[in-house]
Amino acid sequence: MGVMGVVRFAKGLLAQFHDAFTTRYATTGFEVHGDEGSLVATDCMTQQPKGAVTLRTSEGTVPLSLNHEDLYARSIRLFQDATSGAGTSAATGEDGVHSLALALATTEAVKAGRETSVASQG
Repeated sequence: MGVMGVVRFAKGLLAQFHDAFTTRYATTGFEVHGDEGSLVATDCMTQQPKGAVTLRTSEGTVPLSLNHEDLYARSIRLFQDATSGAGTSAATGEDGVHSLALALATTEAVKAGRETSVASQG
């Protein structure tokens, strides 16, 4: 199962996404492209603490240093730190509201067969 979409932000920025957690034999990753460079992450965001992130600019490609950590253990640690007042969570409640609003708008767009607006309070 997977989903693809394009998000148009208020100031005209476009973001394209493809999410498929059940694609057999695929690697994970993400790419962020801007006017002055790109961040490319490969084989990351998995249950295994691995992967690589590179920065590509007009000056070349540079691998970025990563602290490989089990994402589940990290999530629990950050949650414990946040609830004890010793740190902050990885995501806020507001982040969750925005994420859910985008998911609901994407679902509505699929059902309606047309572009829909994201109704997020924040």
